[in-house]
Amino acid sequence: MRVLVTRPEPASARTAAELERRGHEPVLLPLMQAIQQPKALSSPPLPGTAAIAVTSAEAMRVLETLPYDARHPFLALPLFAVGRATARAAEEAGFQDVSVADGDGRSLARLLIAKTDQNPGTPILYLTGTPRSPEFETTLADAGRIVDVRECYQMIPAAHDDAELARRLTPMPDAILAYSSETALRIGEIFEGTRASFNWSEARFLCLSEKIAKALPAEFQPQARWPMEPREDLLLLLLSCSAA
Repeated sequence: MRVLVTRPEPASARTAAELERRGHEPVLLPLMQAIQQPKALSSPPLPGTAAIAVTSAEAMRVLETLPYDARHPFLALPLFAVGRATARAAEEAGFQDVSVADGDGRSLARLLIAKTDQNPGTPILYLTGTPRSPEFETTLADAGRIVDVRECYQMIPAAHDDAELARRLTPMPDAILAYSSETALRIGEIFEGTRASFNWSEARFLCLSEKIAKALPAEFQPQARWPMEPREDLLLLLLSCSAA
């Protein structure tokens, strides 16, 4: 099956390798790219910080750009990751105490609240980027928790000219993977500019979550599917269902 991978590098390359292992033909078209902002991590965690929260592996890539002496105060803290892939990136970055939530910001916040309920007044350091979903911070704020937000990267649209889009979308992929709401919105923008040139109705849209699927254009909603949990392994299993 020809599968369009829209997530940013370097994650898109890992997804492509997994697709090849499963016998599919990956087509790489990253629709967003990360601009690192390591200055956000130039000061250590606030005194008494209970834990670090991370909703993307991109934050770990920014942290790894720091000298070891600057990284050490962060690595000494327990880390709470939104999902398995982010947790794996944290372990590779040197974190020893890593807890894993169920794949979304709300579950991450609830896990943190449960694990740090003995010290509710201590800050939680959130390594994140822009734009981002508000659920994590809102859930913590509703519980009266203090959040030290460090915006250490920014996701911006990746530019692709008409010739490159034509190469990636000819023939139209059997499936298009969407891992974020921002990516889903970018798919909509590309659709509006190319709807006369490509038969988008031939593709199926496999999204990491229902929320991401709802960010797609209304025309794509009947073609969208998502797994029961926001996990890539479950997302890729949907390819078999699409093929059937």
